[in-house]
Amino acid sequence: MEDTPGPISTVRRRWFDATPHGKQGVTERYVVYGESRRWLLGQLNLKNTDFVLDLGSGHGFLAYELASRTGSKIVGLDLLGGEQMGTAARGGILAGLSKAIDWVVGDASKAPFSAGTFDTIVSFLGLEDVHITGGVGAMDKVIRESARVLKSDGTLAIADNTFPECASNAGQRLYLEILRKELGAQLPSKSSLIETMEGSGFEDIETATYDPKIILDEREAHIELSDIAEAEPFGKHLDIEEIWERYGDRVRKSGLEYPLILLLSARKSS
Repeated sequence: MEDTPGPISTVRRRWFDATPHGKQGVTERYVVYGESRRWLLGQLNLKNTDFVLDLGSGHGFLAYELASRTGSKIVGLDLLGGEQMGTAARGGILAGLSKAIDWVVGDASKAPFSAGTFDTIVSFLGLEDVHITGGVGAMDKVIRESARVLKSDGTLAIADNTFPECASNAGQRLYLEILRKELGAQLPSKSSLIETMEGSGFEDIETATYDPKIILDEREAHIELSDIAEAEPFGKHLDIEEIWERYGDRVRKSGLEYPLILLLSARKSS
């Protein structure tokens, strides 16, 4: 994976240095995912005067990209505080971006901001977590809250890889099937989200897709799934041996491939 010189490369090196032996590939793919984030930023027309909300900021890498590549003021919002947000904040300091990013613990379905606060809201792989924890109802609330805290003519950009439309081959379909059956991580169809966005006051909705072209062989697939199981996302207990027993033969036959990233961007009506 290309490591562009600059403040973010410093944070990347910290992640790689702290990665347990044998899991460097997981760190590179699952945590950093840099080219995909840069593609997302390339689809947006952000100005350095914009006030941007990173919705579902996680470990902070999208916020770092936003702050360093656009010069915008960023707020990172995530439901999970604690060590994850502490890691994000420390990374911002390490990258020299602490003055450009504020970190807020909060529920995106009840956003702790006044109406008309932000010029742009961006989410990268965050909506699937909302869906895992709260289902379609929580997802709809997040879209409505995004409309509330955006300024008129502001932009909402949601990029995720668990829409049904994100699978174009057997390896991607298998990855999505595992996420859906084991984690409940599959968003409703693209058309369903577009309908919700339109009903919340968004217009000029556009879509774009990006293929990260990350294909895992059997060994890397097992490491990847083991890492997900060990993380117990949102308290879900997963047994990697049971998972591998269910899917290992199919992984050997078709491989495991990261799904496409689907971006839906829209403008809040005046």
